[in-house]
Parts: sequence; structure tokens; C-alpha cells
Amino acid sequence: MAEGRDLRLRSRLALAFVAVAVMAIVVLASLTMFATNRQVSRLVVLQQHGTARDVQVALASAYRQAHGWSNANLTPALSLAASGGASLVIFDRHGTAIDAQSSDASALMSAMMGGTSVPTMAPLGPVYDLAVRVDNARVGRVEIRFASEAPSFAQRQVRDSLQGTVALGATVASLLALIVAWLVSRRITRPLSELTATVRAIEGGTRGARVEHPRAPGEIGELVSAFDRMANALSDEDSMRRQQLADVAHELRTPITILQATMEQMLDDERAASVEEIGSLSDEVRRLGRLVRDVETLAAAEAAGLHLTTRPTDVAEAAAMATRALRPSFEDADVTLVEEMEPAIVNGDADRLVQIVMNLVTNALKFSPPGTRVTVRVSASDGLAHLVVTDEGPGIDSADLEHIFERFWRSSNANRTSGSGIGLAVVAELVRAHGGRVAVASEPGGGTTFSVLLPLA
Repeated sequence: MAEGRDLRLRSRLALAFVAVAVMAIVVLASLTMFATNRQVSRLVVLQQHGTARDVQVALASAYRQAHGWSNANLTPALSLAASGGASLVIFDRHGTAIDAQSSDASALMSAMMGGTSVPTMAPLGPVYDLAVRVDNARVGRVEIRFASEAPSFAQRQVRDSLQGTVALGATVASLLALIVAWLVSRRITRPLSELTATVRAIEGGTRGARVEHPRAPGEIGELVSAFDRMANALSDEDSMRRQQLADVAHELRTPITILQATMEQMLDDERAASVEEIGSLSDEVRRLGRLVRDVETLAAAEAAGLHLTTRPTDVAEAAAMATRALRPSFEDADVTLVEEMEPAIVNGDADRLVQIVMNLVTNALKFSPPGTRVTVRVSASDGLAHLVVTDEGPGIDSADLEHIFERFWRSSNANRTSGSGIGLAVVAELVRAHGGRVAVASEPGGGTTFSVLLPLA
């Protein structure tokens, strides 16, 4: 079916090229014929004018030699008229026809040419009424009529020659256009056919199918390359999504397992839960809630459904709220949390700002060895609120820095820690929603610094 469609497209392209070529030839031929006919007609008119003047001069010469019309030799004048395809009638100065037989110049010409027939002159065309003068005295006049019922022999020759040349040119040009059009259409449709086959292969489940850059002209080659890049991007995103689902499932499984085991133990022992057990359960519930919120935030941002309730908010207060909630975790991990806060008012969503700080600080804590510090700074300068979170962890490889905010992506260092790999992607989306930007700077073994810049209110 695909080949049939490709063949029909190829045929339509070829026929379109041929049709354009033929129409161009027809237009050019029509204009050429029109211009040629006009030029030939002008030449014929000039020839008729010349013949009429020659006949007039010949009659004046015949009259002068014979000193009158009685013995004048009219043969030269009649021959000139006959050779021009005209008839003439000669009148004396009183308007009397000199020789009635002379009105049929074609008969005389036929006799002179050995009986060859000359076409009848009727219907006649242009009429020239010329005075015959000798020594500035009018001695008579002559009426010369030219035939116009059919093109002259010269016109027919030019027309027939042009028509033959145009017909031959049109045939040759059409064949050449058909050959070129077929080759061009084949070059155009072949990559489209391969692209269609690749799309069908991907549709059928062969995710790795690619066109692999066939030789294609111009925009079609760009289309094929763009399709391969799109397919690669979709494949990478699909792999990341699968990995993210596995990570989220793992993250959900751990607290759920702990909750389930603790509750089953409490039920089996039939005793009241201790404060430590309730605290552990609370930690796991908070962990689940944070994970669900992150996934929900990413989904809303991806669907353009992330809405902020903005009002003047102090980033320092939001940061203090987040660090206050996380301080027990820092104490348990033997990591020092340092706060350097200055007021920085922005138009923002307080809950989302707290979420930004918590995700950054939690990420810093995750990679901070015991005995190190995590510093949270908030300041305002140059019309921007600066939120900076710095840790003294192992740092991030330079090759991983460009992917750090990608959704569902985790660095090689992150494989040694728990996490879903979506916390920093959530930070990037929330900062973008606030009209700000986020950056990261890190060196292996030198710690990591995340910087969030938000416009001041």
C-alpha cells in the first residue's frame, strides 16, 4: 500500500513537471507565432506598397515612351502586378478604362508563364488608387487590388516551418521533462517512502528503527534528520520514564514496607506503640507525602497546569521554615546546617518557595558526609533575590552537570543514595514558574553550590 501511494505521488510529481513544461512551451510557441504573423503581415503590407509604387512608375514610363496610352506597352506594369498577386485597372485622365482585359492581371501572368494558373483574385483585399503622373502632369490613374482570401506563399512557408519546429521542440522538451521529472520525483519520494517505513516499524513496536540519514534533498533531508532526532529523544525520554517509574516504585516500596511491618508488629504484640515507633511511622509518612508532592508538581508542570498563589513573600522566611523542619535530620546525620539569612521580598507562592528550599537542602544533606556543613544563604542585590545552598559533598562530574535538572535523571553518584531523581527537576520547574533561574556549580571533591535567582517584588 505504501509503495502504491509512493508510486502515485511519484507519477503525480512527474506529470506536474511535464504539464508545466508543456504549458510553458505552448505559451512560448503561441507568443512566437503571434509575433511572427504580425511581422510577416507588416512585411506583406510593405511589399504591397512597394509593388503599387513600382506599377505606378512602370505605367508612367510606358506613357512617356509612347507619348500616350494608345501605343503604351503595359506588359511590364501588368507583370509587376501579377507577380505581387494583384489585379489592376488603368484609366486615362478622363476616367475611361484603357484596356478592359488588363483587369485580370493573373490571366496575363498565366499566359506569360506558359499557361500556369494563378488563383482568382476575388474576394479582393487592399485597394490602391494611384495617380499616374508624367512631368508633374496627371495623365491617368490606376486601381491596384491585392488578394487577401488566403495567406501568401511566404506566410504559409514561415507558419508551416514554425509549426513544425514548435511541434518538434514540444515533443523533445516533453520527453526530457518526463525523464528529469521522473528522476527528481524518485529522489524526492524515496526518502519519504523510507521515512514512512520507519514510522510503521516504530508503530509496530520496533523502537530502535531509524531512517539513518538517506540521501535526500533540502528540506526533506532536514525532515528525515529531525525525525531521527525526535525518535532518539522520545526513546531516551521513554527510558528515563521507565527508570523513574522504577525509582518511584522503589521509593514507595521502602516506606510502605516499613509502615506495613511496624503496624503488623504492633498488631501482633497487641501493645501500645512507643513514641519512637510513632515517630518512625511519621517520618515514613512525610517521606511518602514529599515524594507524592514532587511527582504531582512535575505532572502539573508538564501539563501546564501548575498554578501559583503569589503574594509578597520573604524568601528568608520560606528558607527558615524549611530548614527548621529539616534540622532534626541534619542532627541525625551529624551534618551542620548553617543559615545566613537576609530579607528578600518576592512575588511568590510561599508553599512552593518552601518546597524549593526543602528539595535543595534535602539534596545537599543526602550527599554530605558526617562532620561536614550545608550552608543556606538568602540575600538581595541587583533587583534579585539570591538563594544559595552549598554543601561539602563529593561534587558532581562535569559531564553530569548539564543533565542535573533533567526529569527522571540521576547521576552516577546518586546511585549510592536513595531518591527518585525528580527533586531537582521540581526545583527547576518551580523556579521557572516564578520567573527566575537556577544554576549549579560543582567540582569533583569540592562540593556543590545551587543558586536560585528570583526577581524582587
